[in-house]
Amino acid sequence: MRPAIEGEGSLPAEGDVTSEVSAARRALIEQSADSLGRTWADGCRQELLQEGRRATGGWPGTLREARARVECALHVEMHCRKLPAITAVERELAVRTTYASARSAWRKCVDATTR
Repeated sequence: MRPAIEGEGSLPAEGDVTSEVSAARRALIEQSADSLGRTWADGCRQELLQEGRRATGGWPGTLREARARVECALHVEMHCRKLPAITAVERELAVRTTYASARSAWRKCVDATTR
């Protein structure tokens, strides 16, 4: 029987490292998509205000628009961070997160202006 080495077993197993990296990557993608959605909603609202119109009603954006924004923004984000491009599954997560974030930001704005 060999003697125990101090600190032995304290490093995560290889699978744990991979899952930590995956979790960190997913969090980065979700945070980027959330920010992208809020920026999108703010931009839409500003465009309407510049036209002299009020931001009312339901969120005017579409999933197709969200997809186009994600394609462009996350490609740049991952490239700047020197990370591999997003996968199809990550892209769909980002699209849905972006759309939901924009819709939520829009609703908060509409609710605030109708009070």
